[in-house]
Amino acid sequence: MIRVSRLSKPLILEKNESVWIAAIKEAKTKEEKNLAISRYKHHRIKARLIEMFHGKCAFCESYIGNVDYGAIEHFKPKSAFPEEAVKWENLLLSCNKCNGKGQKGEAWPLEDEGGLLINPCDENPSDFFDFEFDEMTFVTIVKPKTIRGVTSERIYGLNKITLVKDRNIAIKRLVALAKYYHSDLRAKELLNEATESKSEYAAFARMVKEKYT
Repeated sequence: MIRVSRLSKPLILEKNESVWIAAIKEAKTKEEKNLAISRYKHHRIKARLIEMFHGKCAFCESYIGNVDYGAIEHFKPKSAFPEEAVKWENLLLSCNKCNGKGQKGEAWPLEDEGGLLINPCDENPSDFFDFEFDEMTFVTIVKPKTIRGVTSERIYGLNKITLVKDRNIAIKRLVALAKYYHSDLRAKELLNEATESKSEYAAFARMVKEKYT
């Protein structure tokens, strides 16, 4: 999980956001409200989010496109905050697993419940997590540093088994590559590329570069 700079609103939202919010407020029936809320699903909004997150999940940093269509995630759940459903500042890109009912879903813990959750567009996740690699077991772990970190790690599933398995493979290769960082130009280029925001598991790649080069 890394800090992501929010891009400007897609034009469709520039033109319609206030109108869509008003429609949500003015809806008289459940059907009318659901229809008004559903405006966030516009393909141009999703395309802008894919661009902003480089096709990666905002939470687990896995590439989405090869295995899933992905989801427009509402940081503040639309069930509790319907007027936020079409606000650009509330939208993230997520894989369907992280966005599923068993994880982020509609979760919104308050401060006395260990929240608020960490928003990668508003805060730097590295202020709340350490990204660790065990050289003996080749296991990668997101280690919370604060109460909010503990809650966010659990709800986002940042150490779920399937994610850790894929992450382990990628990061142990980068650790091996780091040994040649100062002696092989190609190794240096590859590791530097892995630390870029567009790359999968960039948070761990940055840790590798800092610790092993």
